[in-house]
Amino acid sequence: MKSEKQIKKEIIAIGKRLFDQGLICARAGNLSARLGKKNIFITATGAALGDLKNSDIVKVSLEAKARPHASKKQPSSELLLHSLIYKNFPAKTVIHCHPPLVNAYFAVFKSLKALTFETRFYLKEVPVVRQKSLTVTNPQEVIRALKKNSLVVVKNHGVFSMAEDFKRGLYPIEILQEAVKVVAVAKLFKKASLDKIDREIKKCLLAKKN
Repeated sequence: MKSEKQIKKEIIAIGKRLFDQGLICARAGNLSARLGKKNIFITATGAALGDLKNSDIVKVSLEAKARPHASKKQPSSELLLHSLIYKNFPAKTVIHCHPPLVNAYFAVFKSLKALTFETRFYLKEVPVVRQKSLTVTNPQEVIRALKKNSLVVVKNHGVFSMAEDFKRGLYPIEILQEAVKVVAVAKLFKKASLDKIDREIKKCLLAKKN
């Protein structure tokens, strides 16, 4: 079994990788990891995933009925959903991030149009669920979606990915971001004149390139 020190190190490393790849910005997103059967590590409210410190990672009981003492850092506002994932699945890690191209794509399309064999093979059908606020307020919808796929898109918000470890949780997110990019570029190649949606997608691509 990994030590708590090693798990914190992995959380810090994956947070930096997410930031470096442009899958999060500022203080968005949250990460967690299972600690045995009763506890998890989760990033604190307001933590910048690209610049995490050990003190930004909070240890929480899966059976906790209340948030930690006010003098301590508070766990992410997505704690309830993270806890439910660990209670319903054998996953050991959860990644929640806001890939910009993925968010842009699913803001205007209901499902992913898979244009490559790799996308179809590795992602299958990615569920898309709706929520009504900045924090997931109906986590059971996400839990139901995760029973179909370990990667779920929350429309106008971001993605949740659960896995055995952080690397395996990150790969589907990277593949989805790339798949959306392929679809966007294909649309630009196909049309001589761009509609409003195409122009917005093009702006996202150019911004990422620069």
